[in-house]
Amino acid sequence: MNNIKERIQELLQRHIIVKDAAIGTSLIGARRDILPELISIDDPERVVAMYKESIKAGARIITTNTFLSDPLSLASCGVERSCEEVVTAALSAARQAREESQKKVFIAGSIGPSTRNITLSIDLTEEELKASYRTLIEALNREGADIFLIESITDVRNAEIAAELCREIAPEKPIIFSATLSKIGGLLASGRPIEKFVEDVAKFEPLAIGFNCSHGVKNIVDNIELLARFTELPIYAAPSAGIPDSRGKYPESVKKHTEALRTAAERGLLSIVGGCCGTTVEYTRSIAQMARHYKPRK
Repeated sequence: MNNIKERIQELLQRHIIVKDAAIGTSLIGARRDILPELISIDDPERVVAMYKESIKAGARIITTNTFLSDPLSLASCGVERSCEEVVTAALSAARQAREESQKKVFIAGSIGPSTRNITLSIDLTEEELKASYRTLIEALNREGADIFLIESITDVRNAEIAAELCREIAPEKPIIFSATLSKIGGLLASGRPIEKFVEDVAKFEPLAIGFNCSHGVKNIVDNIELLARFTELPIYAAPSAGIPDSRGKYPESVKKHTEALRTAAERGLLSIVGGCCGTTVEYTRSIAQMARHYKPRK
């Protein structure tokens, strides 16, 4: 079975797959004076070590350090490094960690929401956004990403443009769609209803659909129960550890995070599970220990 999507789907018949924790939190903590994506270039061994810890803790999907690596985002952050340089370094670190760990691990190419929102920007065209995403997705594909992870979706049109390019550039590679949520139940952060989000992305035949980051673990657990009413697809959940305080400290402990996700696993709602902002390898280890006791969503 050589097709990556088929291999993952076969695994999901038997196991909940664990994804790694937040790359930014793991690499820079609460600092805001450095872009985590640049560490893959400036200190690659540190990134490799992070991935190896995650794999040892039980992660079987590791995420590339490319969240804000499309050219538009890099430019808006004042970064002079090219998208290709960032992506090449990020995938090199992920591949090295996988090889040295000698585990069967999938690499998810992170495609963030971009710092430019097509629906709200009056000085951005779809062609400009498409060109930026094309550069990122071509680099992720060329450097060996197994999965395209379109994450932290707020503007669904941004996500659709990214997905259209994924299908054009590498139609055989699976896509995971992961949106951020409003505090109001049943709505994305943009205000779009979850049911409409499912309809928006169904045409791309995704590997999984779900939510990441948002307002902590309960926010996501409550909403994946609603999501399950609208789709039979595998469900992806990667909650943050809550909303940080003024010092950058996140309120949700490893135990609270894991136990909330356990309630979803007990109800058969989880397929792929990991962490987002505020989570570290300790969260990954705890989630992996919990997840092995439950069956994935059927």
